[in-house]
Amino acid sequence: MRELLKDITPERVKKFIRSYQQQQLKKAVEALPKLSGSDFEKIIKDDLGLQKGDVVFIHSSIDHINLDFSFFNIIPMLLDAVGESGTVLFPTYPKLTSYKFLKSGQIFDVRKTPSFTGLLNEFARRYKGAVRSLHPTKSCVAIGKYARELTDTHQKSPYPYDSCSPYYKIMNYDGKIAGLGVDSTFISFVHCIDDSLKEKFPVKVYYDELFQAQCRNYQGETVIVPTYAHDMHKMEFDLPSFLKKYVPNEVVRNVSYYGTKFYQAYSKPLYEIIHGLAEQGITFYPKRLYK
Repeated sequence: MRELLKDITPERVKKFIRSYQQQQLKKAVEALPKLSGSDFEKIIKDDLGLQKGDVVFIHSSIDHINLDFSFFNIIPMLLDAVGESGTVLFPTYPKLTSYKFLKSGQIFDVRKTPSFTGLLNEFARRYKGAVRSLHPTKSCVAIGKYARELTDTHQKSPYPYDSCSPYYKIMNYDGKIAGLGVDSTFISFVHCIDDSLKEKFPVKVYYDELFQAQCRNYQGETVIVPTYAHDMHKMEFDLPSFLKKYVPNEVVRNVSYYGTKFYQAYSKPLYEIIHGLAEQGITFYPKRLYK
C-alpha cells in the first residue's frame, strides 16, 4: 500500500511532505544531547562491541545523530576499532528502487554510480582503499583486510543476497552488524534467508523478470549482470517486533544512547534462527503476503 501511494501521489505533494519531514527531523535531532568523539568511540567499542579483527556491516543514518564532531571522522573511528585485521562494509544502493532502476536501463558503474543510502555510505564509497561489489542495485562497499574477498563474487548470482553476496559472506568471518543512528528496522542481512531458500521461501519477494543489467567494472569494461528485482509491495514488515519475539537479546540488541538509536547483531546465530523459522513457515513478512 505504501508503494502504491507513492506511485499515485503528485510530485509536488511528495516534495512538500519530504521538506516537512526533514524540518521535523532536524528539530528532533537538534533536541538530542550532542555526542562527542569520545562518546562515539565508547559506543562503537563498548556498547556495540567492535573489536580488532571484526568484520562488521554498518547501517547508518547520520541525520539522526546530533554529532559534536565531523561525520568524516566516523569511518576512521570504525577502522580503528576493527584494526588492520578487520573490515567494515556499507550498503551502496541507487536512488531508485531495484525494479525502477533496472527498468530504466541505466548503466551501473562500480567506480562512479553514487550511493543513496546515506551520507556515510557515499563517503565510504569514495574512501581510499574502498572496494565495491559489482551489483547494479544491491552493491556494497568494503574497507579493510577482507574487502576484495567479500565483494568479488556478488555479480555471479541473480539473487542479490545469496551466498555470492557480501551480506552472506560476512558469516565466513563471524561477522557482526551494527546500526548507527538507526534501530534493527535496518538489517539487510535478513534477506539472506529469502535468497538461501529461493523458491522454497514462503513469500515470493521478487518479480518474475530476470534482468540483464549493464554494469561497468573497475577496468571500465561493460559486464552483463543477471539479477532479480524486489517487489517493493512485498517489502512491508515489522522487523524489530519479529526480532523481539523470536531472537534473543544477545543476538540482536537495540541500544539507546541519550535518545540516539544504535543496534548490535551477530550474523551467524541470527541467520540460523531466522532460517530455521522460515523452514517452518514463520517469517518477518505478514501472512497476507504468503504464496
